[in-house]
Amino acid sequence: MMIEASKHGILQRALANAGKLLGGKTAAGVMQLASFALAARGLGKAEFGVFSVVTAQAMVFTGLATFESNQAIIRYGVPHLEHGDHRAIQALFKAGTVLDIGAALVAAIAIILTAPLLGHWLGWTADLTRFAQAMAPLPLANAIGTPKGMLRLFNRFDLLSGHVVVTPLVRLALIGVLGLLGMSLGWYVAAWVVAGIVGAFVAVFLAWREAYRLRLLALIDTRMRGLSIDNPGLWRFSLFSNLNSSLALIPGQLAIVMVAGILGESAAGLFRVAREIGTGLLKPVDLVNQAIYPDMARLIAGGNWRELRHTAVRAGGLAGLVGAGLTLLTWIAGPSIIAVIFGPDFKAATPVLIAIAAATSLRVIAFAADPIMYALGRPDTPFAITAFTSLLFVAILIWRLHIDGLAGAGWAFLGMSAAGAVLSTIAAQRAIHIRSKT
Repeated sequence: MMIEASKHGILQRALANAGKLLGGKTAAGVMQLASFALAARGLGKAEFGVFSVVTAQAMVFTGLATFESNQAIIRYGVPHLEHGDHRAIQALFKAGTVLDIGAALVAAIAIILTAPLLGHWLGWTADLTRFAQAMAPLPLANAIGTPKGMLRLFNRFDLLSGHVVVTPLVRLALIGVLGLLGMSLGWYVAAWVVAGIVGAFVAVFLAWREAYRLRLLALIDTRMRGLSIDNPGLWRFSLFSNLNSSLALIPGQLAIVMVAGILGESAAGLFRVAREIGTGLLKPVDLVNQAIYPDMARLIAGGNWRELRHTAVRAGGLAGLVGAGLTLLTWIAGPSIIAVIFGPDFKAATPVLIAIAAATSLRVIAFAADPIMYALGRPDTPFAITAFTSLLFVAILIWRLHIDGLAGAGWAFLGMSAAGAVLSTIAAQRAIHIRSKT
């Protein structure tokens, strides 16, 4: 069964689908910022730093274990859907679900076992260590790669847009109540986990209901043997997708833990503030990335190399313009934005915010490169690039934090992003040239 294609160009269709997500993502981003702002005001600078480290630790292990099953769902699901191969697509959905749940369980165990080590390193009390262990269910709440991939495959970006606000809305409501009641750190941890689980249930329901509506689940069984027979290379593809996404956590989540270890929890809280605002401003570019990947896969499957190159160049140019404008905004109004949202105590995060926005703007110029490599069945290339740039990030971070303080994190982001943009562009161009000649 083939999902109906738009009559418009690939980029226009991607922008239209991204537009469907934009409303939900914008609302979700505002709610996420509001949740952190309320938590920062309710907990204070020091405890908010601890809260930032605890959530970052959970997300690090979640990302390390999580197989980016949504990438595999698109890569293998597009031809299955277009050829009406229900058996193969059912095997794909089951394989993705197994990967999601299995990885979440591994991450949950890792959080429980490593929290005491983290607490010892940072000098936490026994209570703070238990709060970190209480984050163990969070990986299960994030085990929704397959449902999200299914909805993208079915072109149901409207449902994705609706789902994306569920977890942030529940978190905002719970944290707002906790702030009014003057509750302690442990309650904030519990609220974070509960909201994530609610969002996971909604995602699973929406995706499988849509698969049922499209009659893709007829005669589905519970057998788990031979899931890769109709999806050759699935496990290898998923492994490299996981490794790539795991390394991508280093500048996002692991860096918070590293900043806490070198500069203290208060600095980690400031870093969290800068990261949330800086990456949140460029969220629309990520939405176009999500929307464009299925169409990239279709162009490659059809051998339409000219349109593929044209779409990638136009998408990168548009993303670069958006990123430059938002970077200028953070440079002009960054201190005011931080003061209004988080309070004047967090204005020291401004230099890092500007650097993160500039770095992200550089990287998004080549944002279409990764979808192209995944659609070509080459997740090992993005992994190699991410591995190199992540090591570069860590090296610069450790070097500059001791010299520049928190501003050193900004230099690390800039170096990583510039190198990633150049290497990704070269790799994508080379891969397209080789495949188009075969």
